[in-house]
Amino acid sequence: KIFYKLFERFNVSFKRISAVFCLDCFLLLFLFKLGKEVPLKELLILIASFQWIVGAKIGYSIGKVHYRYYMYVDEETYMGYVVPGLILFYLGLSIIKSNFQRDDLVVVFEQNRNYLLKIAKMVLVVGLSSFVISKLTRVPLLSFIFYLSSLLMYVAASYFMLIYPHRKRLIFLGALVFMFISSLQSGFFHDLIISAVFLVFFLFSAKTTYLSKLSIITVGFAFLYIIQVVKSEYREIIWKSQGNVGTIAAFVEVLEAEFAPTASTASIKNLNGSSAEEEQNNINTRLNQGWIISKIMENVPKNQDYFWGSTITEAIESAILPRFLFPNKKGAEQAIINFKSMSGIDLNAGTSMGLSVIGEFYGNYGVVGGWLAMFIYGVFIAVTIKLLMQGIAGGSPIIVLWFLLFFFQVVKAETDFIKIINHLSKSILFFIFLKFALKTVNINLLPQKNESK
Repeated sequence: KIFYKLFERFNVSFKRISAVFCLDCFLLLFLFKLGKEVPLKELLILIASFQWIVGAKIGYSIGKVHYRYYMYVDEETYMGYVVPGLILFYLGLSIIKSNFQRDDLVVVFEQNRNYLLKIAKMVLVVGLSSFVISKLTRVPLLSFIFYLSSLLMYVAASYFMLIYPHRKRLIFLGALVFMFISSLQSGFFHDLIISAVFLVFFLFSAKTTYLSKLSIITVGFAFLYIIQVVKSEYREIIWKSQGNVGTIAAFVEVLEAEFAPTASTASIKNLNGSSAEEEQNNINTRLNQGWIISKIMENVPKNQDYFWGSTITEAIESAILPRFLFPNKKGAEQAIINFKSMSGIDLNAGTSMGLSVIGEFYGNYGVVGGWLAMFIYGVFIAVTIKLLMQGIAGGSPIIVLWFLLFFFQVVKAETDFIKIINHLSKSILFFIFLKFALKTVNINLLPQKNESK
């Protein structure tokens, strides 16, 4: 009996400590590899750690402050599932090694500089053209193609950062400014954040000090925090104005209301009628994907039976089956249906939330099955990366510049499996088509290390 109690106390403490230790290890590993490699796998784990662990820890510390957005199961139960699941995910990612050495990439750019400059310009033109067309017209059948094509702007930015290494900080800043202005127009900042993170891969070199990397990452977190603080008030202003208010002026006004309030900005500050404490809790809620995961754990199997892989099967079918042969296959809108049934939460019209893969795996297979699914998912991503590098790219390190296109949805820790698998499969097909089309006009999109033009 005494041994059992000691073990129980140790187990509870281990779950709490391992959550913090897990995050620290992944952050240090990411910073260590940054500049030396392209730490895509570490990025996947790091973003998941912040949304599944840090956000949840904050949620448990502040307690129930909202009728909906709170942790539905106790901390030991939650961390006892999520932390091992995250570790198994990383083990799955690590089981197949991939060579991401940045030096190999630098050599290819040195050998093929002029040739790759032409490709970069072409990719930029395609990306900008798609971006403009997508803003001017709405063609539902082509919307996803234009969306993928518009991401090529940021792929081109990574090319220019490597072609002009002495101007890479200026190019990076220019890309950020463009993305920021674009985000101000829509009121959504996800694309800005994700694209910036991928471009950071090429901002550093092996000579960059650990302190420099940590400083820039800290500035990035500070900027992210500011965005989280003001975006709700900003959206309310621009959406209600219907284009009658300048976006930059509105954003500056909201910043002043939040960080340097005056009598003229007091009304902006109180748009949502929330106190400073409530506002901080709202920021924590946006960071915390854990409340949704905990809601799934509370709802399944208590009120809803396990799905036993049905949502995973639907996602795979959606990705691989052509719609003209299978017109009734599930689409991306199925994610909303799955969210409602798995979490037990009814969403308002126009509201979109994601289950996250670890939450969806629990809803399908339970704790142990969810752990196994996270490991298999990690292996799947590792195999995909290996196939991209060795199969599609033929060993050319240039492929890592296109990771933004392939993994744009994968790195989002709140994304449902159906959205992940759809984006991943369609972006790969899009790239294969682009690579083949260019090859017909004697343009090699992925030159090798010893190939010169």
